[in-house]
Amino acid sequence: MFLLSQCLVGVATLLDLASFQFKSRRLILLCLFGSVLLTAWHFFLLGQQSAGWLMLIAATRYLYCVFARQRLMMLCFILFSVTAVLLTWHSWLSGIALAATLIQTVASFQSQDLKLRSMMLVGTSMWIAHNIMVVSPIAVVMECLFLTSNIVGLYRFYRDKPFLTKAA
Repeated sequence: MFLLSQCLVGVATLLDLASFQFKSRRLILLCLFGSVLLTAWHFFLLGQQSAGWLMLIAATRYLYCVFARQRLMMLCFILFSVTAVLLTWHSWLSGIALAATLIQTVASFQSQDLKLRSMMLVGTSMWIAHNIMVVSPIAVVMECLFLTSNIVGLYRFYRDKPFLTKAA
């Protein structure tokens, strides 16, 4: 199961790499939907139930955010995530996964590309720490590449603008 889990997250990595090279919020979120869905199954295969459920909820959230962004739904996704972790709590690793998910949930509902990317930097860093501790080397590589891709995208799209300029 370990090898299969690493293969799934390897494919997810390709989607992650593509995601932040798009300027379109919609394309970013569609790539993230596919990536996170594969990552959920990866965590289930590793026996990480909290992370798996959080990723399934995140995949649903990304798909929802392609089409809408109602703040009430953001609160629903936060509630779903907290409930999932309470029902599957395994250790403090579940808490790290939850914190990362909550940050990325708020990011998903941002209308401005720069805010979405900035918040994703923080959430991704927390997932890197989580994946190191659950010993999923390809997931660590995936999140590091995702982080790098996000940084490259930030540079490409915002290098000529002051950091605090509102994104279109």
